[in-house]
Amino acid sequence: MRSSPAIQAGRFRLAPILAAALFAAVLHVVALENGWTASQYTPKQIEVYAQYVGRTYWVVEEAGMPAFHAAPSSAAPSFRPGPKESFEINEIVGGTAQIPAHYYRVTFESGKQGFIPISSFTQQLNAAFATVDPDRNAKAKLAKETETEKKRQEWIQSQHWPEHVKQAALKKQPVLGMSTKEASAVLGKPQSVVGIKSTNLLLGKQEQWTYAGGSVLTFTNGLITRIQPANAPSQ
Repeated sequence: MRSSPAIQAGRFRLAPILAAALFAAVLHVVALENGWTASQYTPKQIEVYAQYVGRTYWVVEEAGMPAFHAAPSSAAPSFRPGPKESFEINEIVGGTAQIPAHYYRVTFESGKQGFIPISSFTQQLNAAFATVDPDRNAKAKLAKETETEKKRQEWIQSQHWPEHVKQAALKKQPVLGMSTKEASAVLGKPQSVVGIKSTNLLLGKQEQWTYAGGSVLTFTNGLITRIQPANAPSQ
């Protein structure tokens, strides 16, 4: 039984479409076999995301933080870093038949490596991840205090004092006979300074320095003449 002219015409119109579909399927198979794939992002988008590479970020929020993976795959074992842990983005991987999605490869301060999808990272930037160290102020303060203490100890060691006086000074313990300058260098600035009025002019100029811990130093003519430790009964 012969087909009608209309059916034959329809077949002729479908033939090119079927051929094109078959050709596309063949190309897809060849691409998979050779590692070709369409990129998840455009070259321009990759260029933008590449700007994050080489920078350091800090974990500031554990709740809702996306997981990092041991390999660039959602099926790979995942983990979540600790709070305030930093990591550096090393490179972008993916966009291939073997790794279709794009990931950032990162290295944590502990040396551990991980992978996170670009989309997950950018969505959580400034939420779970910060561009500045959340402890930067505390670390800067600690660094300054460490440097100040180092200079204090170096200054004490440079003085021509007996060894027992140096050891006491290193422990921030005042010694009778220290001058106001030496006491300031050893103990730091006092919380308050109060002049002592006396009717005995032979005693000279006197003043008391009180420190935050409660200790009190009495100076006579610029030298320590009395040391009252913290919590000691006043006389």
